[in-house]
Amino acid sequence: MGKVLSGFILVSLLLPTLGIAKHKEDKSDPRLKQIHTIFIKGAFTATQEVKAKQAEIEKGSCLKLTDNADTADAVVNVSYTPGGVSQVSMGSPVAGIPQVEPYRTGLELSVRDGEKLKKIWQKHVDLDKAQQDTRSGVLRLMDHLRDDACSGR
Repeated sequence: MGKVLSGFILVSLLLPTLGIAKHKEDKSDPRLKQIHTIFIKGAFTATQEVKAKQAEIEKGSCLKLTDNADTADAVVNVSYTPGGVSQVSMGSPVAGIPQVEPYRTGLELSVRDGEKLKKIWQKHVDLDKAQQDTRSGVLRLMDHLRDDACSGR
């Protein structure tokens, strides 16, 4: 009975702590709400796609794209890893299993912290070819960034 009671007390004490830790993970950096202008750099094709859709991205948004990294409130680095199908060898040069790799796109937003840039937000998406053709990963991520930065403004 004593062991059961002490186990119950231990679990009762730990559960709220786990809930608080989870809540802190979901909280975004408050500096995200102070950003108005962003400079896009990184994977050429993805940055060109963002620039081509600039009007769509800025419409109804608190974020505006700029061509000058020095005057921007934040710098967004775009990374892109193309996916596709490759053959995984099974010991025989003839036999192989097709392995599908997703198209991975990532955004990392950094703000100035003195002379350095400090990352305050990042997300990535993994898409297959069909999803990539409907709306690219970089545009999906720009939607996430806009939602996180502009909600409540």
